[in-house]
Amino acid sequence: MSSQDAIDQVVEAPEVSRAGDENENSTQASTGFEVLNFINFQMQVVSKSEMSGWFIVSKKSAQPFGVLHGGMTAYIAESLASMGAQIASNWSRVAGIEMNVTHLQAASIGHKVMVKALPMRVGKRVQVWNVTFSMEKNQIPHSTEPQEIVITSVARVTLLVGLPGPEKAKVGIDQLVAVAKDMGNEKLLPFSKL
Repeated sequence: MSSQDAIDQVVEAPEVSRAGDENENSTQASTGFEVLNFINFQMQVVSKSEMSGWFIVSKKSAQPFGVLHGGMTAYIAESLASMGAQIASNWSRVAGIEMNVTHLQAASIGHKVMVKALPMRVGKRVQVWNVTFSMEKNQIPHSTEPQEIVITSVARVTLLVGLPGPEKAKVGIDQLVAVAKDMGNEKLLPFSKL
């Protein structure tokens, strides 16, 4: 099998149905997970001090030139920072008020990209999160040698905390609570969810 065949196999892998996947024409409120599910983003850490996961760059997340789309990078950065900020603020509503993303190196289709969001400041009204996108430099299949990690993008997301929340936002909170439970993070859950 050629390397291109392997990439095509990864790109065309069937999607796993997960909570949050609904009919795209539904009038229900968004959970915030639909796009992450669409690109098959895999959560690894869900906490108030770190949100992280990974995904394989595919046609679903790439520009026509075959590299990760900058808009997808921004979406992932804001999503992870917002979820982490919501947990860190004891599940109050948050909203992004500023974001910048710097792209340092392209991630091509077939590359595994790791994403880590860490809080820089957690205040009562404002939180700032740094989000780093990285990948193994050579991505040699089946290699047992340690791979050099390169940073592909960095983002800083500033969020306003403690906003009044509409009832329809409860759907997204319930979905994040379910992810936290699945990862064994019951201590993160709001009292009303225990």
